[in-house]
Amino acid sequence: MNGRLPQCVSPTAVLGSLALISTVYGQAIDPIEAIRGAFPAKPSVYLATKGRSPIVVRSARELAKHISEEQLAKFQDKLDWQKQQVLIFAWRGSGQDRLEFDVLESFPEQIVFRYLPGRTRDLRPHLHLFVLRSNVKWRLNDPTARKPKPVKDQYVKLEVRGKLNSQVLAIGGETTGVTIAANGVTLELEFAERMELWQLAKKWHDKTVVVTGQLHVKRGVEIRQRWIVDVEALRLAR
Repeated sequence: MNGRLPQCVSPTAVLGSLALISTVYGQAIDPIEAIRGAFPAKPSVYLATKGRSPIVVRSARELAKHISEEQLAKFQDKLDWQKQQVLIFAWRGSGQDRLEFDVLESFPEQIVFRYLPGRTRDLRPHLHLFVLRSNVKWRLNDPTARKPKPVKDQYVKLEVRGKLNSQVLAIGGETTGVTIAANGVTLELEFAERMELWQLAKKWHDKTVVVTGQLHVKRGVEIRQRWIVDVEALRLAR
């Protein structure tokens, strides 16, 4: 599942069509709904965000800090705060800035938001709102927020040639969603903000590829030890 939002939204024209979340009671709740249309938000919302990281709202009281009482009243009968939460993304940047998302097919679902910076030098406001089911895991990949990784005294860097699986499911969402298998060994692949490599991984599902990166171990609940490669390069095998 892929979501693409308008490139630019005015500060008073966002967050709309509440019909999208009208199936909360008595029916299955979708993992994510993007609210579109005309929906005024308070100017202070831009001060509450940190860069492009979203504001996480878990109650009507918190939401009242960012929207008017009139608009809040419309939400009261549409949201189940015991089962849902709201993410508000707000920033000022290029008019060509975009925010997209993918829903990974795990349970609970995992949602990856992607910030795609524009190239124009105009300064435009961007405001997006999403309703997420509370048990959904999410993360934001922002290439402009990259930080140099600290140099470690010890590390394991490896190259793996094997079959790629980009449709991995796991109990409790304990998976990156992508693995590589070679000689009876299966390793998870983590792409962090390298979304160009993540797109290639989805495209090359079930193909033989070559992956290079650093290996680390992560403790899990259902899986005691998860061996994960922080991918630095990915290519089709010849």
